[in-house]
Amino acid sequence: MKHTFIDHLNIVTSNLRPGLLGEECIGHLAQLCSLFPYDIAQDFGFESRLGTRETDCDFFLLIKKGSAGALMLAGKSRVSNLSIQLLEDPFWQRVVRLYMAWTEEEHIISQSVEVFWLEFDYHDYGYNPTPNIFFRIAESNREDRKVQWELRRRVLNEIYMILFDIPFPDDLSDNLKVCINALPEKAGLYQIGFMIPRKTEAIRLVLVRIGLDEIGNYLKKIDWPGEMETVKNLIGKYSTKFDYFVYNINIGKTILPYLSIEMYFQNMYQPQFGPKWGEVMDFLESEQLLTAQKRATLIHFCGKKTSNSIFPVRYINGINHFKIVYKTGSPIECKGYFGTMIRPVD
Repeated sequence: MKHTFIDHLNIVTSNLRPGLLGEECIGHLAQLCSLFPYDIAQDFGFESRLGTRETDCDFFLLIKKGSAGALMLAGKSRVSNLSIQLLEDPFWQRVVRLYMAWTEEEHIISQSVEVFWLEFDYHDYGYNPTPNIFFRIAESNREDRKVQWELRRRVLNEIYMILFDIPFPDDLSDNLKVCINALPEKAGLYQIGFMIPRKTEAIRLVLVRIGLDEIGNYLKKIDWPGEMETVKNLIGKYSTKFDYFVYNINIGKTILPYLSIEMYFQNMYQPQFGPKWGEVMDFLESEQLLTAQKRATLIHFCGKKTSNSIFPVRYINGINHFKIVYKTGSPIECKGYFGTMIRPVD
């Protein structure tokens, strides 16, 4: 019997029914996971819009550098491979070439990119097998902004050529340079995302270590076109409830009127280990950004589970963070990110 990522899914999803994953979504997710080998990732997770009754989630896989999954995606594993359906798909053939470059020691992508995330969007008809691709480029505190920018431009150009057969577009390049140069001294660029199935040239930037007193000035410096008063109110509302923030912006031919605030607790402690989660969830419910059913299911999801179905494995389930999303002309919404670490049992 050939094992696929469904084997992990079957163990974890029982804790996500019915509030976060409905039966129809689980069926579509099983179809998606059947395309990937059992050992493709040790970390995976879900994204849910917490203020709605819809029971579907986007799904993501985290692929670490040097991992078995990286070799599988590059077609270099002696153990397992992607499904024929993916290998015959023209875009996935490009994805394989990207991972081939990542596993070649002398390639700039291999030398610079630390980790990839593959995020699969859910729609009414199921999961789009073409993923959004996020990645983290290593940075050094010794690098000045000019060096940081030049490295990122070169890496992005290589990835863009592999995925799309064109250089990284000049307008995106110019806007990225503006966003990097404007960062406060201690801030950094944690992630870059290509939102490929959404048919947009825009890219997502995930910004870290920007102080509460710095974000407003930063947005002004990059000519962010959203409503600053709304951002100020959101930061004021949530800054006392979480330990730190991470910010997401979108750039295309211009800086776009989108901002999301990822809200974290230190050490990512879970609801059973402190009162803050309960206080936060009470507040989100009062703001109609979290339903009671999704709250109950999230809490039920957290914890550890051991399975011996193939070999002894421990599944560590938990909430990673919440995210407040602002888009000009749209209501504020809250998303939850939660997932599973697969670890061997000692």
